[in-house]
Amino acid sequence: MDPEKYQYFEELFHPKSIAIVGASEANALYIVPLLESNFAGKLYLVNPNRGELFGLKCFPSILDIDGSIDYVISAVPARFAPELMKQCVEKGVKTVHYFTSGFSETGKPEDVELEAELVRIARAGGVRIIGPNCMGLYVPKSGVSYFYDFPRESGPVALVSQSGAFAVGIIMLGRALGIRFSKVISFGNAADLDASDFIEYLGEDPKTEVITAYLEGVKDGRKLFEVLREANLRKPVIVLKGGRTSEGARAASSHTGSLAGSSNIWNAVFKQLGLVTVSTVEELTDTMLAFTRAPKPRGRRVLIVSFSGGSSVVQSDICTGLGLEIPVISEESREQINNIVPSAGSSIKNPLDIPSAYFSAESIAKAVSIAASEDTIDIVLFEFADRLRIFFERRNIIDGYKVLIENVINSAKRVRDVLGKPFLVALPPSYYEDEGKRLKDLFQSEGFPVFPSVDRAAKAISNVLNYYDFLKGKVTQKI
Repeated sequence: MDPEKYQYFEELFHPKSIAIVGASEANALYIVPLLESNFAGKLYLVNPNRGELFGLKCFPSILDIDGSIDYVISAVPARFAPELMKQCVEKGVKTVHYFTSGFSETGKPEDVELEAELVRIARAGGVRIIGPNCMGLYVPKSGVSYFYDFPRESGPVALVSQSGAFAVGIIMLGRALGIRFSKVISFGNAADLDASDFIEYLGEDPKTEVITAYLEGVKDGRKLFEVLREANLRKPVIVLKGGRTSEGARAASSHTGSLAGSSNIWNAVFKQLGLVTVSTVEELTDTMLAFTRAPKPRGRRVLIVSFSGGSSVVQSDICTGLGLEIPVISEESREQINNIVPSAGSSIKNPLDIPSAYFSAESIAKAVSIAASEDTIDIVLFEFADRLRIFFERRNIIDGYKVLIENVINSAKRVRDVLGKPFLVALPPSYYEDEGKRLKDLFQSEGFPVFPSVDRAAKAISNVLNYYDFLKGKVTQKI
């Protein structure tokens, strides 16, 4: 990226001053989050009909504000947007984010022209536009936020989303899963700045390790292709494409005015670029977890530790279908495990179907450590059952349950930190929801990715492996 353009984005994501035009109690969605996130810069409110709001002075217009303004958030009706842009040009504002809708996404000729007029004024005056019809920026490091209860901690994942509500959902879901973000951009109609601009910057952003994107359409396919290719060679790019069906494409057109294009063309492009493509929100967040909360896998050889013989059969089929391998562990290791786990009702070849071991404070952790230490194992998919707690409680040995959890976590740490292998935890939902949540929080607090099933964990780690296999091939070709 050109150094001057890179510097623009650095200043965009770390503004020293923000003005909210059209500020009111009804538009507190931007004011309150900025106040609560402790935005360190200067915050100005513009409303000619109010003296103050939320303890802050209101100015009649941005031209009445002393000092420079880096970033303007517009909540004024669409018909007033061009006049506001003229004021921003006069004021020397760098970027205007139009939260307002009522532009090209409606499909009406007059609204399409209104958006075009906005762009003409901005380009002539050297002002950049985010939107219109979008939520804007969330940058925890800068205290820039646009919704209530967003985490204040930064993380390694960036999200570029055409949809604002979609971005809110991913951020909040990420909060529950332990995922934190470096930067999130909702860019709506992309009248000026679009996905290509943001992804190009994020490809070079040292605070971002994984780029995720929700895309509905694109205006410059060649530019996006080049940007995605370069970014994906530096760090993983995960894409969820909206508008893959005719019905979805119609919804995309009315949502952000985007032309979704042929799904076959998109799929071919993504495959050529080696992008990680996902088809659901769940797969998107699962793959984020696998990239950010597990060591890079050395290979595709998986150890499955299951609570159910029937489930282990199904899990084996699914893993194999995803291109994962399930090697039989060595006879020596099987003998060691046989000395720990009763042979009746168990299978210790791989998957480790050893339900009786879960009822011991030490057996399951020892068995997992032995099998995971094999050179033929690269990844551990570990299934735990929250209903185990009731077994220990009914026998009045709750301390044994606590020791069991401690041993499992210590074993998991050894696999991850000493052996350097991913340890993915599956906690299937059950009747005991409170205990399931407590276990999820425990594993997440130790930095492990937690999934609702072995199947989803397997799909996520398969996505990770596909990315690194692609990258390996590109590096080999260059050499």
